[in-house]
Amino acid sequence: MSLRSAARGFLAFLLSVPALQGIDEWTVTYSPSNVCALRKSTVDLSCTYEYPDNVQYHPNTVYTLWFTKVSNSQPVDLRGDADYTGRVGYSCGEVRCTGSRCHGTCTLRIKELRESDSAVYKFRFTTNQPRGEYTVDPGVTLSVTDLQVKVSFPDPPDPTRAELECHSRCGLAGDPPYIWYRNEQNLRHGEKNLVQPRSGGSYSCAVEGHNLTSPFVYAPKTPSVTVSPSGEIEEGSSVTLNCSSDAKPAANYTWFKVNIDNFSRDMNHGQPLVFGHILSTDSGQYRCDAQNKLGKESVSISINVQYGPKHTSVYSSPTGGIEEGSSVTLSCSSDANPAAEYIWFKEHEDSVEESGQNYTITNITSEHEGNYYCQAHNAFGRHNSSFLFIKVTSSSLTAMVAVSTIVMLLATILLLVFLWMRKRAARKACGQGGRPDTVEEPLPVPVYENASALTNQMVPTALREPTEEHDDLHYASIHTSRSKNQEVPRWLPGSRVQSDQTDALFYSVVNVKRPNAVPGEREKTEATETSVLYSTVKNNPEIEVAAAGFK
Repeated sequence: MSLRSAARGFLAFLLSVPALQGIDEWTVTYSPSNVCALRKSTVDLSCTYEYPDNVQYHPNTVYTLWFTKVSNSQPVDLRGDADYTGRVGYSCGEVRCTGSRCHGTCTLRIKELRESDSAVYKFRFTTNQPRGEYTVDPGVTLSVTDLQVKVSFPDPPDPTRAELECHSRCGLAGDPPYIWYRNEQNLRHGEKNLVQPRSGGSYSCAVEGHNLTSPFVYAPKTPSVTVSPSGEIEEGSSVTLNCSSDAKPAANYTWFKVNIDNFSRDMNHGQPLVFGHILSTDSGQYRCDAQNKLGKESVSISINVQYGPKHTSVYSSPTGGIEEGSSVTLSCSSDANPAAEYIWFKEHEDSVEESGQNYTITNITSEHEGNYYCQAHNAFGRHNSSFLFIKVTSSSLTAMVAVSTIVMLLATILLLVFLWMRKRAARKACGQGGRPDTVEEPLPVPVYENASALTNQMVPTALREPTEEHDDLHYASIHTSRSKNQEVPRWLPGSRVQSDQTDALFYSVVNVKRPNAVPGEREKTEATETSVLYSTVKNNPEIEVAAAGFK
């Protein structure tokens, strides 16, 4: 093994020693061991080092460097590192020896700090003494950070306002004043906290005396929506809607479906919005809301789901049987997107009868009778309607049906009128003294040869005229009815009804003619006799006279 190889192995060993202590009293001390600095600022990293004083090697020669990287087991001097070109410098003091110890200091300055400068920095020094190259871990940890504006809601919460805080992970010495900007315009000086309305705009802050401004924070800008896959959307396919917006802090997204009344239905919190198997009912207007603590912006997109025809139906005008010589129009409808086109067929015929949504047959004949159907089709499919039967009737048959209908209607009306009149007559008879509870039994109708004898028996003697002047009585019909526990009226003179007989006579019609009466006297007598007869009948329910007249 060569001396050079041994030295490299020893150097590697030194680099792996995890302690702030030297080997053989060779030491390096970093102060401080952790440094935090703002982006674009300047930072100094310092250390002190010591080693034994050997008078044999006077004058002392010391070579120093700072590094973060190792190449081929050798540290890369920051002054030669391309990432730090023009931004680094060393400030190392003269080595002083007192007693048996030599010591020195060295400072690394980095300007225009970048966030990429965050790293662990190590110091190495080399002397002219044997084994005079030493590096001590762990080095100095540098954190480069930016000023940040933290956004929150004020306390107590107010959804219309936002609280801004100028924040840094690095503690700043003292209490430096802060500068606030809105839309790159100076807004105010003062405290690190700022409360502003949620009215949009961009905000940033800076620390006075430092050449550093925080990145802007702002409400979401108008979102954009992408549809995947692009192009036509067919029913049954998978569709994804993506919403994005430039916002800081990052925006939260919410999807809504908007109906015709501008009412929004919450579809999904977050994004994307995915339709695994999109339906025709998913067509419509969708809105994406992008929101953070500084504001909200929205964008809408229309989704048009296309599909083949369905729910195809056919109807005719007029409906029912179609008279020969007239015309009929068949109409077809179907649910389809895009709109369907139509063709017409007749059952058992292969040829197309007609194309278009309506099919009109003029001067129809019996040959047109049969089943018809339509077929709806578009780029996404086709669908047939059910059959519609067209019945063709002759004009004579139609007239016969019309006449029959009228005759039946008239017969029904006449029957109803007859029944109504019969019912009315029955009610009238009961109201004039009839006995609906009496059971009538037909008896032989007596025929009288001598009407005068009957008159003498029925009319009291005081009312009778001389024999030669008696009227002739004519009876249309006379019926008797039996009524138990009733007696024959006794006021009729000359009554020859046996005592055990319970039948009574009821007269339907009595016509009395008096041809020999004087006209004036006849009218007077007629009125007297008529009134006497009816008063007698009303007081004796056993005798019913339906109608009587004296002439």
